Amino acid sequence: MKNPDLGIALIASNDTSTILEFTPLLEEQGYKVVNVRLAADAIRLIAHEQPDAIFLDTGLLGEADNSEMTKDIQTLVGYRFVPIIFLIADSNEASFKPCIDAGGNDFLIKPFNKYMLEFKIHAMQRISTLNRKLQGMYSMIHREQEIAESVFINAIQGTNISSPMIRNKIRPAGTFSGDMILSAYSPSRDLFILIGDFTGHGLSAAIGAMPVSEVFHAMTAKGFSPEEILIGINKKLRTLLPIGMFFGVQLVAVSPELEHTIIYNAGMPDLLIIDGRDNTIKHRTKSAGLPLGIIDDIKPREFRELIAINENDKILMFSDGLTEARNADDEEFGDHRLQQSISQAMNDDIYNQIFSDLDAFCGGMIQVDDVTLVEITCTPELIPSVEVLGHKSGFIKAPKNSGEWQLTLKFTGVKLRETNPVPILVNHILEMEELENKRQSLFTVITELFVNALDHGVLGLDSSMKSDAAGFSKYFKERDSRLNSLDTGYVIFDLSVKQLAEGRSIELRMEDSGDGFDFENHRSSSKNNTLLCGRGILLVEDLCDSLTYEGSGNIVKAALGLNSI
Repeated sequence: MKNPDLGIALIASNDTSTILEFTPLLEEQGYKVVNVRLAADAIRLIAHEQPDAIFLDTGLLGEADNSEMTKDIQTLVGYRFVPIIFLIADSNEASFKPCIDAGGNDFLIKPFNKYMLEFKIHAMQRISTLNRKLQGMYSMIHREQEIAESVFINAIQGTNISSPMIRNKIRPAGTFSGDMILSAYSPSRDLFILIGDFTGHGLSAAIGAMPVSEVFHAMTAKGFSPEEILIGINKKLRTLLPIGMFFGVQLVAVSPELEHTIIYNAGMPDLLIIDGRDNTIKHRTKSAGLPLGIIDDIKPREFRELIAINENDKILMFSDGLTEARNADDEEFGDHRLQQSISQAMNDDIYNQIFSDLDAFCGGMIQVDDVTLVEITCTPELIPSVEVLGHKSGFIKAPKNSGEWQLTLKFTGVKLRETNPVPILVNHILEMEELENKRQSLFTVITELFVNALDHGVLGLDSSMKSDAAGFSKYFKERDSRLNSLDTGYVIFDLSVKQLAEGRSIELRMEDSGDGFDFENHRSSSKNNTLLCGRGILLVEDLCDSLTYEGSGNIVKAALGLNSI
């Protein structure tokens, strides 16, 4: 029985009788036969002709060379299935094992049996057909992964901040990465950067990245705090992730004045703050919280750190794939080598120095985990102006110019501890008035007034504590302490939008349960940046058409023309 067009069969043998005997048998099966008498010629012909079956005479090679020959052949044929069948003269069972150990698929014993050859060829053809189907499926899957990867990258990284002050890279161990980087500016111009690491790597680890990105960007844009964002991400992951899968995360919030950064580390390596003067590590934030997706209720405030920073300081965030990268001797890159890279970096180029040293250390070894590194340089260029950020914030819709409305909210005791009313108010205004381009100004005004009402009114904190970096940290610790035990007090918001002759206006009245302050003299005190009404209130006055205090100073009224803010 002849099978036409089986392709090319190569016989590699220096035995003329073998070639003369075996060639017609293969031709009868449907092969076009070529033959060589030297091993080197066989390798050259395989590279050029790409045969469909290879028959190697063990007499051509010494037993020790069979394995090397087979490796060379398999390298040349790549993913194609090309059967390698050894031709042996000895029917002793001890002769069979070296052929299979060397990487051969089968063997034939001289003199050749026509029917045995036919059976073996049919078996190899079935395997070859199955291999082609698998390769087709693999190609289709690979193409689908490429498309999914493109969508994945655009959806997640496409909305991130593009700034020369933020250098970042993810080196995935596979097509997809279980690591992710997210960045955005809040309406208050704080810079939020999150890096995360899902359990494992590849597509299964990357599945959770999309919902994390959606929650992060949506909540940041609406003005929620880092703690609320982490809680929101955790809630989303608890509904999605299977048991045993979780999400290690670092989240950094850099203040627009570049005076401090707030850091959350849950299940990730140490986050490093590098002194901009001498490349020394001035602070480490170790993991103090559980990775997200493990428990229902997380308390980010319990693992929050507030660290004072200076201009030109650098913040380094990285996944454990960096320090756990291995070389050919199975050694880890490790924290010690990372510190050496940081200290030896020339021209403050820590980012490139780390990758250069990492590549030299690994020497091309394939890594089993994703490698992620983010370097944030704390210079004024890192934070855009209010005008620039407002312009970037979104599509500008034409405002609705009719109708008036009013909203009153009162937050008391525990609710003040658990709820941030600012995003609620700002987003309600934006829903009603369609003033997306005014988000930054609205958020700034309401945030500053609410923070003053809560911190200095309800909690009774003295802003003079924030006169230096040490005092700033002490202030926030005291704030946390008082807020955690808060069960009395209130803040009332009376918000209305009115249609005036000169245009529409937002009028906000905010009242707190505190003792108030000497608002008659607050303007002169504000210039010292030490008392209750500091730089924030000066900014609010610039943004508002009017700003007045009443009562004992515990009531503030602000008017904002919608055409002027």
